[in-house]
Amino acid sequence: MSSEFETKRNYKRWNLNPKDNFEPEAVQRGGVSVELLRNFFFDISICHAVAKDISLGGVGLLVPNEKTIPDTVTVVFDEHSRLVGKVMYRRKVNEKLAFLGVEWTTKNDKKRSTIVTRLQQQAQYKKEQRLK
Repeated sequence: MSSEFETKRNYKRWNLNPKDNFEPEAVQRGGVSVELLRNFFFDISICHAVAKDISLGGVGLLVPNEKTIPDTVTVVFDEHSRLVGKVMYRRKVNEKLAFLGVEWTTKNDKKRSTIVTRLQQQAQYKKEQRLK
């Protein structure tokens, strides 16, 4: 990620798999599985993706390169948790994957905070289980 992009961040990112800090993106295996939706009059599934990091401001996603991702997407974490965001950054990782930086457009701070906190706790729990 470019340092220019990093300086534009308003919130600290939480890496959903700290082990991935030491591996190239192309071979990383960790993160949280999410579904990306496009909304016309109803939600249409675009693809599954992997959330690599998250903050109150947005999320970093690995997506299949062959999928066309619109500028605005809904990120679905589970049946009760979804946030809408705008794609602010796109970068090809390899022939199969692209990295997207998505900024939340959902204005509900409590909803964003609840989802981010829960994902942080899940990541911490998984880390502790690996250490046992």
